[in-house]
Amino acid sequence: MAIDTVLVVGATGTQGGAVARHLLEQDFEVLALTRDKDKHESHHLAERGAELVEGTLAEKNTIEPLVEEADGVFLMTNYWEHGYDDEVAQGRNAVELIDEVGVEHLVFSSVGGADRDTGISHFDSKWEIEGLIDDHGISATVVRPVFFAQNLEGFHDSIEEGTLAMGLEPSNPLQVLDIEDLGAFVAQVFSDPEEHEDESYELASDELPLRAMAVRFADALERPVRAQHLSIDDVEESQGEEYAVMFEWFNEAGYESPIDDLRAEFDVPFNRLETYLEREWAE
Repeated sequence: MAIDTVLVVGATGTQGGAVARHLLEQDFEVLALTRDKDKHESHHLAERGAELVEGTLAEKNTIEPLVEEADGVFLMTNYWEHGYDDEVAQGRNAVELIDEVGVEHLVFSSVGGADRDTGISHFDSKWEIEGLIDDHGISATVVRPVFFAQNLEGFHDSIEEGTLAMGLEPSNPLQVLDIEDLGAFVAQVFSDPEEHEDESYELASDELPLRAMAVRFADALERPVRAQHLSIDDVEESQGEEYAVMFEWFNEAGYESPIDDLRAEFDVPFNRLETYLEREWAE
């Protein structure tokens, strides 16, 4: 099974962009699916050699010729725009097309913990899509990334003011993943799909409690950053119910990525948080 051309869904977003960049670095042909070819990120990918294609997973007829052209597909789906049912519909459209066309290999980006009945809506939707992949018997690998380090950019303003405020219990560590590691890992899967066929991987690159995160930020920014624990009620008020349910799960159960085993087995950096911060936040 040789993969030469990969269709990357969401190629101008954070996840898809990282995957597309790493595939291009390894000389894959990349079909970069985007809703807007005029986006700044689209031009960057085109300059690196990607072929930009416009469309969405909601438009099954428009993406069919793209799937036919690809040997592999990187699939990510979006919960946050229209919710659970729409995300599952995106996955269903893609999975049905991949099955009909006979794509060599699919890599689906799910989420860490999706297989553990979390009750978190945007986790459960991805678990349902995993079930669709199984039902169709597609050659596939599932990656289950944990909390992206890049998600911390959503706390940018408060961090710049000297406070990292999250709904984590002080003693509970949170696993995080540098999205560049996701890109590198997916590229490795497409380089040897048979080795990873029917496998699932919960991916993380570091694990640390809230106070340690604040220390890493302080080191990168070269000024004090203190940790502040938010109650789940505060999280719900500021970020909504879905985030509140997720942080409650972080505190009661949490991710279970075998970070040391991943580092030993795969040729992927699995960057610690400070590496990401030095690259993206350091002044």
